[in-house]
Amino acid sequence: MCLACAALAAATARGQQVPTVRALESPWPERVVIEGVEIVHVQRNVYMLVGAGANVTVQHGDEGVVIVDSGAPGQTERLLAAVRRLTRRPVRYLINTGPDPDHIGGNGEIVKSAGARLPNTGRAGGPPSNVGTSVIAHENAYNRMIAGTPLLPPLTGEALPESTFFTPRKDIFVNGEPVQLLFQPNAHTDGDLLVFFRGSDVVSAGQIYRTDGYPMIDASRGGSIQGVLDALNMLLEITVPERNQMGGTRVVPAYGRVSNEADVVEYRDMLTIIRDRVQAMVAKGLTLEQVKAARPTLEYDGIYGKRTAWTGEMFLEAVYRDLSQTTKK
Repeated sequence: MCLACAALAAATARGQQVPTVRALESPWPERVVIEGVEIVHVQRNVYMLVGAGANVTVQHGDEGVVIVDSGAPGQTERLLAAVRRLTRRPVRYLINTGPDPDHIGGNGEIVKSAGARLPNTGRAGGPPSNVGTSVIAHENAYNRMIAGTPLLPPLTGEALPESTFFTPRKDIFVNGEPVQLLFQPNAHTDGDLLVFFRGSDVVSAGQIYRTDGYPMIDASRGGSIQGVLDALNMLLEITVPERNQMGGTRVVPAYGRVSNEADVVEYRDMLTIIRDRVQAMVAKGLTLEQVKAARPTLEYDGIYGKRTAWTGEMFLEAVYRDLSQTTKK
């Protein structure tokens, strides 16, 4: 039993009242829930916040806080309450891994919470020289944000990223470690990022990877099955296991549990098998209904096909249409 857990058990046995955030006094805290948002320690000073939309990654240190994704609309107060249990330092960077509402819905409120945004006059790659928050995203994601979706109106003002890039990678250095923003073209959308905290050995994967369902392929915004596979292969290039394919690099998914390289390998292999099966059926000229009847995702539906917003059938339709168009080209 860890020291924090032993202390908690002893205090409970003596009838003492113990605060619900007691574990956070340890540098290696257990899971804690603050206002419905679960705080999960990942590695070093990196945490995963669960319950305010898509999973949010938080890194903190002497220079402030880095937040990857801002959760769903209306969840910012709860999200920031969890962040403030970790640190009272200001939010320096907010990085958006993509343009989805459950990843960017809190952008504006997080920026406001850090004070008015000021011009960034800090050195290149270093922390801003002011107390404002610098919001970063790929240029394609920015364009999707200003276009809006039926689920989220176009972002304006401080909610929009002030820093965008169109190159394969953007690097920053904050809280004693390099942070790499790696562009993954035509994956979930055409503006997805992997965010790699190199010193902490943690990757925030955004919608490229999740443990609770099939990946959402948003063809209307440039997504493709091959792009998702390419991004997962890039993720595997980054991850390194500690021993026996376990431990080592940690991966924070859009939804679900913290993972390691072996988890991502299984997910990548599952998608590759489904892609190859559907591709073979498309080559034979099978219709969408015939492909559905063949059930190429059968052995995986029990694990990944249970979601209601993005079902296994919807995933199969997206893969079929994507591969059909690719074959015609």
